[in-house]
Amino acid sequence: MSAHALMGRGVFAERGFSLIVVLLLLVIVTVLGIGAAQLALVNERSARNDRDSEIALQAADAALMDAELDVLGPNQAASARLCLFNDKDVAPFVAGCGGAGSSLGLCAPNEPGTTPAWMQADLSPTSKTAVEYGTFTGQKYVTGQGATPAALPRYIVEVIRNNGGWQAMRLESASAGNATNIFRVTAIGFGVGKETQVVLQTNLYKPTVSAGCP
Repeated sequence: MSAHALMGRGVFAERGFSLIVVLLLLVIVTVLGIGAAQLALVNERSARNDRDSEIALQAADAALMDAELDVLGPNQAASARLCLFNDKDVAPFVAGCGGAGSSLGLCAPNEPGTTPAWMQADLSPTSKTAVEYGTFTGQKYVTGQGATPAALPRYIVEVIRNNGGWQAMRLESASAGNATNIFRVTAIGFGVGKETQVVLQTNLYKPTVSAGCP
């Protein structure tokens, strides 16, 4: 075989090897690009979820504050129902957290040993038994515009027996005549999507009736 033919074969082999290297490099670059794009999508989704959860948390916290005004005041709204909350009379509180009008969202306690009322309550955006933010306080909350909740936050108020502990070295009397109650508020906030939800809870103590109440 001539030297010219051998040289031609060598050049062809080098070109073939170079083509394989280039293809391998293209595959590696493609894989790295896809991985980077997926990582960017995951980070973006994580950031969006964090923002959504924070929006829902702020909404739930706002609902707790709205409930505090509802129960403890001060509340100058025309729909205020401060007189329904005192530590002895629990007549406005109904089973199943139902009720209409001024009894909306007021939950009578379930029997001891059974599921608490707040765990059975409907806190969905379309609930007819939970109090929508501002219903009894007149406060406003922006929803559905940009980075705001998809729905107004809501809450219920559950009456429970006061077992003491609010004052140092003092327990409540076991006699029915001296029994008092506290109010457990359960609030829910929604994110930009209604599927993102945060539930918060607090207890409110109201030892005296509001001014102007019998």
